[in-house]
Amino acid sequence: MHPEAVALPHDIEPTGLYHVMSRGNYRQPIFHDTSHYLRYLVLLERVARKRGWVVLDWCLMPNHYHLILHLSDAGLSEGMRELNGCYSRWSNAARGLTGTGHLVRNRFNLRMIDTDEYLFELFRYLPLNPVRSSQQQISRPEDWPWSGFRANAGLEHPRSFHRPAELLAYFDPSPRRAHRAYRAHVRSGLGSCGSWSDQSDGGVLESLP
Repeated sequence: MHPEAVALPHDIEPTGLYHVMSRGNYRQPIFHDTSHYLRYLVLLERVARKRGWVVLDWCLMPNHYHLILHLSDAGLSEGMRELNGCYSRWSNAARGLTGTGHLVRNRFNLRMIDTDEYLFELFRYLPLNPVRSSQQQISRPEDWPWSGFRANAGLEHPRSFHRPAELLAYFDPSPRRAHRAYRAHVRSGLGSCGSWSDQSDGGVLESLP
């Protein structure tokens, strides 16, 4: 089973748990170097604090990104508009491309996380995104600096917007056992990475029936 983000629905649960994905217009890169990744994370922290988002996990790839968000008071559409809009304006200005069009697709994708099966597949899918990408040439999720895996696995402190404790609570009440179970869960998917679609936009997102 592969995770899928679908077109934005009309009704969003104000305290729902969601998988959110956004990508570059025409599949173009949206993160060009370290400064771009870092700028996006600063904006994500600002929007998450303002909108009351609880970010269980995240992964940034060169031309798309994933978030697992637990909403506390609606604000998903407004927050995504602010996040993508502010980042696009900054990136275009930094690269001398102001006025050339949108960097990020206006319409983000999402799917409500309404089963444990889907949630646990996401817990594995996000950190393995860089591993399955032939462009990144890494074999372990901990080698990709632009995801929440290292913090979820207890290898480093989380960024200010990231709440690994909420993710780890799904594995075990004990932090030590939860870290161990989480790492094992993610690594159990390493053997199947080669069979996943390797399209530049994370093509498996739209393959699930």
